[in-house]
Amino acid sequence: MNSENKPRISRRELREQAFCLIFEFSMNPSVSPAEMYEQAIRIYGYEEDSYVSTVFYGVCESYERLDGIISKYLSGWTLDRLSRVSLAIMRLCLFEAVNVGDVPVKVALNEAVELAKKYDTEQAPAFINGVLNAAVKGEGIKK
Repeated sequence: MNSENKPRISRRELREQAFCLIFEFSMNPSVSPAEMYEQAIRIYGYEEDSYVSTVFYGVCESYERLDGIISKYLSGWTLDRLSRVSLAIMRLCLFEAVNVGDVPVKVALNEAVELAKKYDTEQAPAFINGVLNAAVKGEGIKK
């Protein structure tokens, strides 16, 4: 099937690809983001997409800022106690809520919970939702 006949991939599927890249980068920080993105296209068959590349590269460049925000709202927790899956989901959500103009904060939060339901433990969705809602409120993130 040529690219003109391929079904359009949904934003949710693109978000999931970005999440997988963010997670993989957290496991392999010695690989450059550009190399990791190119490998995903070549190996996993990801299509080049501006949303995925913007979010993936943006999160990679914003680790310190995103982790600082997340840390502030971890009641009784530290970043090193979080699963890499939970951390990748929270980084993605916060970056998207602040930096992706066409994604309302409520959508970013809901999508984070959905990713947690699919990829994380049974307790993770509620935990992630609580941390992210506190961060959004505490940081005054609105859209």
